[in-house]
Amino acid sequence: MATENKLDELKVKAADAKVQGEKALEDLKDNVKEKQTAGKEALEDTVDELKTKATNVKAKGEKALEDLKDNVKEKQTAAKEAAEDKANDLKGKFEDAQHSLQDKFDHLRSEAAHKFDDAKAKAAELKDEAATKLDELKTQASVKFDELKKTATDKLNKLKNHDAGE
Repeated sequence: MATENKLDELKVKAADAKVQGEKALEDLKDNVKEKQTAGKEALEDTVDELKTKATNVKAKGEKALEDLKDNVKEKQTAAKEAAEDKANDLKGKFEDAQHSLQDKFDHLRSEAAHKFDDAKAKAAELKDEAATKLDELKTQASVKFDELKKTATDKLNKLKNHDAGE
């Protein structure tokens, strides 16, 4: 009996050990399932976090790109406006210079016209003086010629008279 009792005791212990082992296996399986579920949830949370971060980074990148595009457009617009302002400024200076040159040209033309009129008047004066002098010289030459002619005639007559008297 003692063996049978021992055997029965061992069977009970074996049955208990089997039940405990099965329970431990079930606990282990539940634990693994829980860990798998927790790991899966943690992984999903991490993936969700990464997706959120990626979305945020993408949004920041898109905003930075838009800001950069806007900045480039602003600089292009500013450069274009500056170039237009400079072109308008140069155009204004060119027009001012053109007007100034035209004014100087008109002034010089007017001055030249006055000088030409003065020169024409002086030439007319000189022509009149020359005509007057020429008339005076003609008169003087005519008088002198008449005097010389008379002197020559007188001398000729004297010589004729002198030759006739001999």
